[in-house]
Amino acid sequence: MIRFKIDVTFINREKEMAELRNYLEGRPNSILFLYGPKSSGKTTLMYRLFEQIEAEKRYKINFLNLREIFLTSYDDFIDAFFKSSNSEKGLKTGTRRQYSLFGLFKLDAFTEKMLKKHQEDPFLVMEREFQRLAKKGIQPVIIIDEFHKLDGLYLPDKQKRLMVELMNFFVAMTKESHLCHVIIASSDAFFIEQVYVDSKLRKTSKFMELDYLEKEDVFVWLRDIKKYNQIQAYTLDEKQIEIIWNTVGGSAWEVYSILEDLFQYPLDAVISKIKREKTAMIADWTFDDAARNSLLRYFRKQPIRKLTELAGTDKNILGQAVKDNILY
Repeated sequence: MIRFKIDVTFINREKEMAELRNYLEGRPNSILFLYGPKSSGKTTLMYRLFEQIEAEKRYKINFLNLREIFLTSYDDFIDAFFKSSNSEKGLKTGTRRQYSLFGLFKLDAFTEKMLKKHQEDPFLVMEREFQRLAKKGIQPVIIIDEFHKLDGLYLPDKQKRLMVELMNFFVAMTKESHLCHVIIASSDAFFIEQVYVDSKLRKTSKFMELDYLEKEDVFVWLRDIKKYNQIQAYTLDEKQIEIIWNTVGGSAWEVYSILEDLFQYPLDAVISKIKREKTAMIADWTFDDAARNSLLRYFRKQPIRKLTELAGTDKNILGQAVKDNILY
């Protein structure tokens, strides 16, 4: 059995887990958008939810992380959503080859061929499978992480945006047909803003924010890394914990990364490196760009600004700052 020198921790997300379970235990009636800044723990939370209810026979839950998938075309979308499996034995692959969406659907080779030729509607294929599961008393749950990566893709006729059509389909499957739960996670708050201001989607959706950890939670965690991360090699004193908090705040991934680096380097070296990287990121983003520099000047002394205070700012630049994880 492999033993790691540091384990990933899961700190104080009971409230969020309860909210997700409450959503799943209700009748499908809305899309749930889970949003928050990068490194706030959205993906970890989704995996933990998956682990908790995977064994429950009443759910058929599958998780597709688009961060791990290269998407440039509609065909990439089909390849990502429909996976092949040769689990059937004793028969020719060509006659018994199976394909699945999120591990939900097992389709014959003919249907897969029709999808590849754009002669079969993947939305109808999905709906038929949801109906089949519903008749068996099984509740399908679709979880898509980094959903905004589908933006910019179009259906084969090039007239309709794939993301819009997929969103409309999910509305039909949740609010109208009550066939399937849908959870969409995204770190792109600009994308979430666009969804929220769309009156049609807002009336068919719920929104759940997963922010960074609170200071109290980070201190509880770092005071007992032996318990939470199984770290035996070192401990942290209050001053060191304060330094970590002042550097990366409640960003769980970045805190974990610091703990990992402390096996090799002293804390001051780790912190210095992080600050250099952050400074370089800002410098690179604003380099020789007057509009970007002008935008970030608003935040020099005050990290939180109302949108009304940014009057005159190009919304596209503001959106790009969010997409690039400069602002949230």
